[in-house]
Amino acid sequence: MITYQELMESIAELQKSQEKTEKYIQETSEQMRQTDEQMKKTDEQMKQTDMQMKKTDKQIKALSRNIDGVNKSIGLEVEDFFYSSLKENPILGNTKFDYVYQNSKRDFKGESQEIDILLENGSTVGVVEVKNKVSQKSIDQLDTIMERFDYFHPIYKDYKVIGAIAGKIFPKHLQTQALNKGYSVLMQQGKHREQIDPK
Repeated sequence: MITYQELMESIAELQKSQEKTEKYIQETSEQMRQTDEQMKKTDEQMKQTDMQMKKTDKQIKALSRNIDGVNKSIGLEVEDFFYSSLKENPILGNTKFDYVYQNSKRDFKGESQEIDILLENGSTVGVVEVKNKVSQKSIDQLDTIMERFDYFHPIYKDYKVIGAIAGKIFPKHLQTQALNKGYSVLMQQGKHREQIDPK
């Protein structure tokens, strides 16, 4: 049997334990409140970051559109330069042409082929691919155009076909490669056209 003294001591210990528990609960509640506040701040920061990212995305898209527009504008300017130059002096290799066409596009059986500049004289056709900056891809594109030319242009099946690649920026190693493939190389030098024909 428990004595009164032991009972009082047990109650006192229980009260101390309960006070510790209450203090712990209060501390835990305070920590949870602080954590909630921190989470709210973090949520707010994340919302602000998301808004900033959306704003940055819009700016990047607008900048990309501007760059695309500038690139297209430069490309058209270069294409117009070579078109005017070939119209004024329509010669590729030793062949003089009578007609010069810009942006000749042919559609056939759901496929299409666009030629930047097409020259013609009744027996020979000149196919000119124009780029602001000539790359390996540019030469590959001309290869494809030349390989499929008869498919898209059966009217010229008995004509000799001459290929040329024109560019404002034309790296030397690509000039050599184009010449080795039998293509004429056209370059813009200020207001004049420089032309190197294959041997």
